[in-house]
Amino acid sequence: MHIARFRTRSELRRMLGHLKALYNGALEGTSGGTPITDEEIKSMADQMLWFADPKLIKIVMKDDKPVGFLLAYPDISAVLQKTKGRLFPFGWITILRELRSTDWININGAGMIEEYRGLGGTAILYSEMFKSVIENPHYRHAEIVQIGLENEKMQREMENFGVDFYKMHCVYQKDL
Repeated sequence: MHIARFRTRSELRRMLGHLKALYNGALEGTSGGTPITDEEIKSMADQMLWFADPKLIKIVMKDDKPVGFLLAYPDISAVLQKTKGRLFPFGWITILRELRSTDWININGAGMIEEYRGLGGTAILYSEMFKSVIENPHYRHAEIVQIGLENEKMQREMENFGVDFYKMHCVYQKDL
């Protein structure tokens, strides 16, 4: 297994054809894990690629097949509040400036296709993300979001890396 490295958004865009199967396969069997459609993956990718730092997108490859992922991006929530979510007429300039200056990243999505879990791919992902964050010295903080309450294995792995959890995501279900 190895990690695909990306330098540009166009390199990321070329990987989009694989992301739907990877995302759906990695979240299969998790509570609240609903398969995404082609339209949803395109919409998510278009939004994410607009502000993504390609060096913070990690894909685990087994030969030429993507089998896992870890997604992180610069946190722009403060600037979105500042601009009240408005891109126009000049909010986009403020957002672009914040992308270069924020010292926070959000790690928002990780998964491995079930048959490759437990083989060391997750450790490789975290190690590669750590290297990318260290290479960019203005990132000083990270927030890990959307690790489900029922995902005890992921929580243990994160705790082994020194992650301190202060909130958890839980999906409630009621049959009607």
